[in-house]
Amino acid sequence: MSGKRWLREQEPQWQRLESLLNRSQVATTLLAPSEIREMGLLYRSLINDLSRAQSQPEARHLEPYLNNLAQRCHGRVYERPPTTWRNVRDFFFVDFPRCFRQNGLFIFMAFFMFALGSALAMATVHLHPETSHYFLGQPAIEQLDRGVLWTDLSQANPSASSFLMTNNIRVAINAFASGIMLGVGTLMLLFQNGLFAFGGPLQVCIEHHMGHRLINFMIAHGVIELTTIFIAGGAGMRIGFAILFPGELPRWLAVRAKAKEAMVLMMGCFPLLVLAGLIEGMVSLNQHVGTPMRVGVAVLSGLMLVGYLGFSGRKVA
Repeated sequence: MSGKRWLREQEPQWQRLESLLNRSQVATTLLAPSEIREMGLLYRSLINDLSRAQSQPEARHLEPYLNNLAQRCHGRVYERPPTTWRNVRDFFFVDFPRCFRQNGLFIFMAFFMFALGSALAMATVHLHPETSHYFLGQPAIEQLDRGVLWTDLSQANPSASSFLMTNNIRVAINAFASGIMLGVGTLMLLFQNGLFAFGGPLQVCIEHHMGHRLINFMIAHGVIELTTIFIAGGAGMRIGFAILFPGELPRWLAVRAKAKEAMVLMMGCFPLLVLAGLIEGMVSLNQHVGTPMRVGVAVLSGLMLVGYLGFSGRKVA
């Protein structure tokens, strides 16, 4: 086919493709489904035309135009679909709960290490009360002797909620990121939190007959907060396990695949951590909220988590 004849036959296709690109400049979804398919076919034809223009001297002057047109079309054909409210809904009510159930073993391992550290700390303080200062500072212990819990000095307010949210998110991110150390880092972090952030301080309060006060403070927000920390720890364990046992895939591919699951778990954790921070800042720190209300919030939180994580996103027969 001569160059002039080829140009006459192909030029209308290039103009049509350029028209589709101009109309879809804001979003590809502005085109009809048939026009989107047409764009894909025209793009494939354009690539062939560009190859011909690059290989034939008489058509070399068309190369800049066709190359620019191909670059614009590539961005449209291979662009990622825009995020919609339906995508967000599906993530939180389908993808995240399913991923939670699929990685239940790793999440249980995170819980087990936290519980082991807590039990060890409680046994240590009970058998050797002189070790109390390893888990609580001397000022806090002196306050317990006077019948004052350190949480009594804080008040419910939005700034406290913001601080507690930030702290909870930091702990969750650390538990997740530590998984890169073959999962051992996550296990040690959870074990350490069980020792010094839960079991040890709780047993010191029990020894000073203030254990019920601390439990009364923690119960409202603790259900969601601890569950979320275990999920983040499970996400870290997921990555560590993929590094150690890549299976039939190359190690980097196995880690890349499982890192997607881990990120689903982590992204699902953030709203729960925000909710836990709100409850802690506005309910747990509020001295005017009685024990029945706190227990009610804890029970409601537990039922919500069981229903959400246990049943949401299950396939309908």
